[in-house]
Amino acid sequence: MESNKKKQLMIIFKIMISVSLLAGLIIFADIDKIISSLQGFKLKWLPLIFLLITLSVVVSTFKWEVLVKAQNVSIRFSTLFGYYIIGLFFNNFLPSSIGGDGVRIYLTGKKTNNYSSAASSVVVERILATVTLAWLGIVSVIFAQKPSQYAVVLLIILFIAGLFLTCILLTGWVPQFVRNKDGKISNAWISFADSSGELKHHPQELMICLFASLVFQIIVSLVIGAIMIGLNQTMIPLPDLFLVTSASSVLAMVPIGLNGYGMREGAYIYLLQPFGYTPSAALTVSVLFALFVSMFSLIGGIYWIRCMSVAKKAMGNMPEGAMIC
Repeated sequence: MESNKKKQLMIIFKIMISVSLLAGLIIFADIDKIISSLQGFKLKWLPLIFLLITLSVVVSTFKWEVLVKAQNVSIRFSTLFGYYIIGLFFNNFLPSSIGGDGVRIYLTGKKTNNYSSAASSVVVERILATVTLAWLGIVSVIFAQKPSQYAVVLLIILFIAGLFLTCILLTGWVPQFVRNKDGKISNAWISFADSSGELKHHPQELMICLFASLVFQIIVSLVIGAIMIGLNQTMIPLPDLFLVTSASSVLAMVPIGLNGYGMREGAYIYLLQPFGYTPSAALTVSVLFALFVSMFSLIGGIYWIRCMSVAKKAMGNMPEGAMIC
């Protein structure tokens, strides 16, 4: 009970932090200019934007499926796609202590009866995506016209940390004191490490995952570019766009707010300033990106409700938290 209260308080605290950051940024920017920019958005760009968002989720599901199958787990692509957008929905609309990745692990583990493989596939996929995100930003600096030295340092730190975590995961390393214990937590940790360690025997799948992560990040950058054009703003050079989206995505990972809100917007304001973007214009780009992704993730909410409905009919009194398609 005490643990649940602490988790709830932490969620409330994160919400307050994000709301405070966003409120400060909006006041600093100029709400009237933001509203004016939103009203001038060209709706003809919406189909392309949502197509790119859909494509990014398809690519993310594909690289996740590659790792799942590398562990000899049989599950359909369509099922994983559904779980992915449910996780996206949880991230955007149902703030919780486990987040979208936790939901993906739970749903996949329940479906396959293999939580260790489910957890390792999600975590390894996420870490490889982080390494690729940082690498793209670092390489973009070579060709960028107006690189930010702070962004470069941040990306280098993330890249090194990502490589370190990747090595730990793929070697299946577990502290000796954990292996010497016999409990639920230590056994779960060991099973997870063993599952992630097995992936080192699948270098081809790991390379495919890395390449797909690169494609994903490029697509995300193109979404931002389409939003810029839709707002009648200057489309910055692609290398700079890759750097801006990579660095802002990194800051959005900092766990001091809810789902990166506030941190991501501040990053866009700072990083787009050298290209002539006013705080209002940069904030509008970030807000629209978050809005469109959130709108897309509503599909996950619909799918989740359908899953619960199907499970109720199939299993009668099954607890809601355990309802699976």
